[in-house]
Amino acid sequence: MSRLHHSKTGQSIGLALLLLLSACSWNMPAPQQTVSKPQSNAIGPYPNFSGRLIVIDPSRRWQVSVDWQAKQAASGKLRLSHAFSSTVVDFRWTDSYMEIRDSKFPYWRHIEQQELTEHGIMLPPTQLASILLGDIPSHFHQKKQNTWESMNAGYLIRLHWQSESRKLTISDMKHGRIAKLIIQ
Repeated sequence: MSRLHHSKTGQSIGLALLLLLSACSWNMPAPQQTVSKPQSNAIGPYPNFSGRLIVIDPSRRWQVSVDWQAKQAASGKLRLSHAFSSTVVDFRWTDSYMEIRDSKFPYWRHIEQQELTEHGIMLPPTQLASILLGDIPSHFHQKKQNTWESMNAGYLIRLHWQSESRKLTISDMKHGRIAKLIIQ
């Protein structure tokens, strides 16, 4: 029973990492896509921060602490910590090359985009880093102040930035997933 519970907790933390990297489940073009120039009400730049990630999907909800470092979209790293289970997940990337390790398996291992895709995750970390650095991808269109939408995947994806609370909400309307990243 304890091993089964620990395994499910580890899977939840791993899924939280994947959801942070993708912020939602959607099909995106390759990382080399062009981005628009930063807008006056764009997000960030946030190259280094600590915060919280709250992930809500139709079947569950969880929260982790986040430590993010990405001075440029092409490379960076992050650490997710789940206090209740004492699970820590580290993730790093350089362009499309990604590696992951966690408190159960402390050695870095290469992870392919296909592995992320199998979990329904399509957004490369370079895209999320670009958003957090203030460069909203060009397929997102500003609908109102601090809200961008994309139909790039064939369904609606919405970014909503609340600058006063430094909270980015990313909604995948098709799959009913919401990721809230709160920058502290």
